[in-house]
Amino acid sequence: MEETLHEDISEQPQTNRKWLRSLSVGGVIRWLLFLLLLSWLYRNCWNDIPVRELADKYAYPESAFLFIDNMEVHCRISGKGAPILLLHDAQSSLHTWTGWTGALSQKYKVISVDLPGFGLTGPHPRGSYSAFMYAGFIDSLAARLDLKKFNLAGNGLGAQIAWFYAADNPERLEKLILLDAPGFEPKSTPWVMWLARTPVLNDVMLRITPRSYIRLMLEEVFADDALVSDSLVDRHFDLLLRPGNRKAFNDRASVSDNRPPVDIVERIRTPTLILWGAEDTRVSPEYAYEFHRRIHGSLLRIYQNTGHWPQEESPDKTLEDVLAFLEGKF
Repeated sequence: MEETLHEDISEQPQTNRKWLRSLSVGGVIRWLLFLLLLSWLYRNCWNDIPVRELADKYAYPESAFLFIDNMEVHCRISGKGAPILLLHDAQSSLHTWTGWTGALSQKYKVISVDLPGFGLTGPHPRGSYSAFMYAGFIDSLAARLDLKKFNLAGNGLGAQIAWFYAADNPERLEKLILLDAPGFEPKSTPWVMWLARTPVLNDVMLRITPRSYIRLMLEEVFADDALVSDSLVDRHFDLLLRPGNRKAFNDRASVSDNRPPVDIVERIRTPTLILWGAEDTRVSPEYAYEFHRRIHGSLLRIYQNTGHWPQEESPDKTLEDVLAFLEGKF
């Protein structure tokens, strides 16, 4: 009995020494990093927000939810007159056109739409986000609203959809307006798109959504960071949490080549106005001149101190040129 007790007492210092060694500087740092990671994941883990709750907060009095291509599509329809359809960029929504809608709706029927995969419309039922799907969606929307012929404007992704549609459907359009259109720039994969394509990580992204990423994204598209208000960040963040929108982001990222052939812009014969922000860091203004050169008879305006979303950052200047273009005063 005494011998056993003596052995237990003699082993205790060894156990204590092993435990102390595990608390070396490196071990402490690893544990702290692990705890910090757990804390960060916990603070950035968000559940989806119900569509009804988002609609109560972000729909307009003029909002309509139309059943199109097996989706409830969120549109805003204002004013009367010749129709103009407005298409937003990726990571955006129809709210981007607020600065244009009031003035345009005094003379035109202004239709802005949350494209499939974005805003209150939410994901496509088949998870399809090709250029062909979006072009078909424009046809379905035009048929649903009985638009025989209309003006079409798009920014970013919306501009890409617009020039693709214009190249194949010249008989449907009166005039075309492209804002910071992708197409000619070299292909690249931003880090967040790489994450969305990576197994396991893309599943994590369905729940982990840092609000700080939304602010960084907005500061990238705006030339003036002061315009990135808390309310703007909140709206973009909330709409990303619409059920299915985070999955739609991953589905779009999983398509390695989702761009229509840009050479077809040379087929466009619709009168075209090209608008661009001089400080656009996503699609360089040098490509504005390429669109201008390739689209016969097109007009070009470039705005100083303006980034990738000119309709939001310089609404008055861009709107002045848009109204002049639509009224044939250029």
